[in-house]
Amino acid sequence: METETLLNKNQVIESFGNLPDQVTADQLIERILFIRLINERLREAENEPGTSHHDFMREFHEFKAHKLAEKKGSTL
Repeated sequence: METETLLNKNQVIESFGNLPDQVTADQLIERILFIRLINERLREAENEPGTSHHDFMREFHEFKAHKLAEKKGSTL
């Protein structure tokens, strides 16, 4: 059974400080999910063999492209 990733409240609050004054609920949720993803990857890095730099960069660029496409789609 996989354990749920707990987030540090101060880390989340600090992350919210970088957002604009007006945000959607989806933007808040996306920020929280991003923090959770980073924490999960850090935990994996501590407990499992690492991901190659190439694989990480590929995954990161795919994530970034997906988010940019979502953003462009929402502004049309």
